[in-house]
Amino acid sequence: MKSQFLRAATATALVAISAPVDLLAPLSLAPWVAASKANETKGAVKWTCPMHPHYIARESGACPICGMDLVKLETDADKASSSSGPQRTAIVVAPETLQTMGVRIAKAERTSFGRIIRSFGIVAENERLQTELSARLEGWVEDLRIRAVGDQVKQGDLLFTLYAPEFIVSQRDYLDALKGRSRTRINSIKTRLRAFGMQERAVKQLERQREVMEFVPFFADRDGTVAMIELRPGSYAKRGTMMTRIQDYSQVWLKVGVSEKDLTFIRPGTPARVTFPNIPGREVFAKVEYVYPTIDPKTRTGQVRLVLDNKDGQLRPGAYSDIAFEVGSEQRLAVPSEAILKSGGGRHVVASLGGGRFEPRAVKTGLISGRWTEISGEIEAGDDIVVSGQFLLDSESALRESFRKLERLQLPLALIKLDATQFAMFDHFIDAALYIHEALIDGYDVESKFLDPAIQVKTLLWPTFQHTKLAFVMEDAVKAIRKAQASRTDSETKLALAELVSALEPWIRGRASGHYREKKVAMHRDAASGRSWLQVEGKPLNPYGEGSSSQLPWPETKSTDEAETQKGVTKAEPSQPAMPGHRH
Repeated sequence: MKSQFLRAATATALVAISAPVDLLAPLSLAPWVAASKANETKGAVKWTCPMHPHYIARESGACPICGMDLVKLETDADKASSSSGPQRTAIVVAPETLQTMGVRIAKAERTSFGRIIRSFGIVAENERLQTELSARLEGWVEDLRIRAVGDQVKQGDLLFTLYAPEFIVSQRDYLDALKGRSRTRINSIKTRLRAFGMQERAVKQLERQREVMEFVPFFADRDGTVAMIELRPGSYAKRGTMMTRIQDYSQVWLKVGVSEKDLTFIRPGTPARVTFPNIPGREVFAKVEYVYPTIDPKTRTGQVRLVLDNKDGQLRPGAYSDIAFEVGSEQRLAVPSEAILKSGGGRHVVASLGGGRFEPRAVKTGLISGRWTEISGEIEAGDDIVVSGQFLLDSESALRESFRKLERLQLPLALIKLDATQFAMFDHFIDAALYIHEALIDGYDVESKFLDPAIQVKTLLWPTFQHTKLAFVMEDAVKAIRKAQASRTDSETKLALAELVSALEPWIRGRASGHYREKKVAMHRDAASGRSWLQVEGKPLNPYGEGSSSQLPWPETKSTDEAETQKGVTKAEPSQPAMPGHRH
């Protein structure tokens, strides 16, 4: 059984809240839009739903989407007369003053960039630039010109000579074949010499000299560095022995580990910016050459490969590097990052209106790439914005006032006015507190979907009240509601309820106290823990335990503005029950 104090007040509300809210459903929107257009008569009173403002009706009643009572739709004239939101002002600065300030102007532009994926990589040898020499027959090394790892060689340099009896026999056969001029026999023996490892240059030398070379020379096929050597003067080489490896380091590979979730965004040709922490100032721009087809099951990462030029030899195999991949590139509206001013209320830029006039504009930031930051909001492509000197402009008294109005939490709660529509929407937060309290008292789990409308209310009211202290109340209330949605134990739910009521208390017991007193909402406080809860007036039901509690008295006085607000709310909603949000 649910508790008596909420049965009448919230039964209808919980049923209505549980209905899914789709503000963008095109199928259900069409008939209402058509109806609203048919009813557009000059001077006629129209009605709308606070939770679904796209629904407009000619007569009062209930919203067909959520069942909430309709409220009067404000006209442009009403909004102009009743608007209490912050107004933006511009300032004019003399040209000579601007020169002194060092104000620099740039344009908001559309440019192509995407989101950044960061990772790390290890420099490795380019396997395409390796040459290995192996013994293809048994012999002895003579005239060894390379002695140690790191020796530099040029293409065509003599590396060593090899004495091998099979070479001598095959050379004699080749010279005899040249005398007989049988092309078949000549090609057959020449193929045998190549199979034994005799290089083309040595074969041509044999053809010119027409003398058997007792020590067959081996030459470098490319410029490079000796990366491995297993030779000593006079050493014996068995068939198949790896004798030396020449590595060209003018290009290197960069093998980059990329997490499995990011690997799907990277493909050959994806641009990357490579920096080396141990090589200050070294920055390389490259593209992905190859994406390896496997994932390491231990680290859940894949590998991609980049090719980097290394003419100066600074990039040594094994070196560490930082990599930033740019994926999802597309045209975006962006401004230089230094143009964006950050504050507790969000982000804004200073727009230049020409003639020395400046005005702050609220923006939302997106992706950042290099010196550019994606923005959206009150700036369009081609608008002039200030990229330096904003803080000196802020020192001008008129502009400072504009910035203050852009800052969050500037307008105190005591000066905020809510119309009937806004009060009805805000009361979803009160519904949420009553519902969580009931869940704790009656011992059932909090269902997340019942709390979603309150979260949506913050989105709807935010544009109007984001620069007031009411924004702080809504933000903290939504955080507490999300905690309640994620709670798994009674203690977590109790903590969420306490945080929600604490967030709402400055508004409930301040500017809106008369409104909630008329709706017979009571606030109680547990004596032991100091935590508060909301319930409809009646017997106190403490959700925090069996300890004593006290009902907090409502403030005795209220301001004239508040009385007018309450009068406007009552007049706009003559048929509403105990809580505006309880007839959705």
